[in-house]
Amino acid sequence: MHGSMVWMVSASLLAAAGPVASAEEAAPVFPLKISVDGRYLIDRRGTPFPVIGDSPWSLIVEPTPAEADRYLDDRKAKGFTMLLINLIEHKFSSRAPAKKDGAPPFAAPGDFSTPNEAYFRYAEEVVRKAARRGLAVLLCPAYLGYGGGDEGFFQEMLKNGPEKIRAYGRYVGRRFRDHANIVWIVGGDFTPPSEHRWTVDEVAAGIREEDKNHLMTVHNAPETPPVSVYGDQPWLDMNNVYSYRPDLYTACYTEDSRSPRLPYFLAETAYEGEHDSAPERIRRQAYWPFLSGAFGQLYGNSPMWHFGSFRERAGDWKAALNSTGAKDIARLSAFLRKRKWWLLRPDRSHTLVTGGFGTPGEMDYVAAARAEDGSLALAYIPSGGTEGRSLTVNMGELASRVAARWFSPATGRFVDLPGSPFPNSGTQALTSPGDNGTGASDWLLVLEARQRR
Repeated sequence: MHGSMVWMVSASLLAAAGPVASAEEAAPVFPLKISVDGRYLIDRRGTPFPVIGDSPWSLIVEPTPAEADRYLDDRKAKGFTMLLINLIEHKFSSRAPAKKDGAPPFAAPGDFSTPNEAYFRYAEEVVRKAARRGLAVLLCPAYLGYGGGDEGFFQEMLKNGPEKIRAYGRYVGRRFRDHANIVWIVGGDFTPPSEHRWTVDEVAAGIREEDKNHLMTVHNAPETPPVSVYGDQPWLDMNNVYSYRPDLYTACYTEDSRSPRLPYFLAETAYEGEHDSAPERIRRQAYWPFLSGAFGQLYGNSPMWHFGSFRERAGDWKAALNSTGAKDIARLSAFLRKRKWWLLRPDRSHTLVTGGFGTPGEMDYVAAARAEDGSLALAYIPSGGTEGRSLTVNMGELASRVAARWFSPATGRFVDLPGSPFPNSGTQALTSPGDNGTGASDWLLVLEARQRR
């Protein structure tokens, strides 16, 4: 853990403070830092900050200023907290690498030593707009591109050389260091071979020379967590998962149990509108990380991520603002903000859900987590048919009498369990309601202690 990035706020003090205030009650005070136990993010007041993210990669380059405002207002209203954005875009905009209005990022095409003042001034304004709405920006300074190909700047960076790339890192670090809502994410969809790793290292080191206040992580190729490549770098503050595996929780568990451990989040997985992703897949990808030790997750949608500029995946991004996935994420946000999510620890040893949890590594597996103080426990049943599913739950894991309910991630509806509240002793067989109202059967079991121990 890199001590300069950690704020000394204990989990016990935060637990005593009660639930997190909603977005309407109190906006976050940036910058974000890492909690003293190294498990989640906090704002400047020490308030836990759940990463409930969207991935509008092309926000700076494709929408008009008015359209950007519309997007940002919508995401704030839905309870999103962080946005993944490309500072410069190589392919996915109408006039790439220029903005839609024709302003290029560099005066000389591909020359990182010639930043265009007008372009970066507008980029700062987008970051400011996000800050005014209480949104953090996960900013990618020079997206490499999948496989190092034409989607990103990797080939141009090789031509520029290490000195120019370090200077560019200094430039963006200096330019954005006073924007408190920034979190840096270097790289981008690619893990360079060792002889070209400097394309990431030099950007990161240059930023860090000028900006020592903001957290930093890396966006590698899929299935390549940052610590596996850059764990020796002093600028790496956070780990993440980027995985398409169906049992995504397994990839999360791996990073949660890694030693030494860095706090981690889900940076990317299958987007809505791609990979034949059904709504129940988008939901489980959102819930699993919070039950697997992560401090948050990023959702993505096509055409939203490119704002309709990617012709092969064209679509109406304004209609996608209210997609099923976006509304499901909004329900997750509203649910978490009323609860002490930051105290959740994965129930990997099955001391909470002792029976009916399915097979680890398979799609029927029930991921569960319990708050350290016994105030809360959650168990997510993935969709599979429309029949109810029975879990055996150890009520002794809760601190006092247990109010038990089922929560539908697809509708936001709560269903009380007969006999609730239960004693916080012995076991209970609890059966989910089956169809959650959408033809799917994923449910979240919510167990809440009625009073503190």
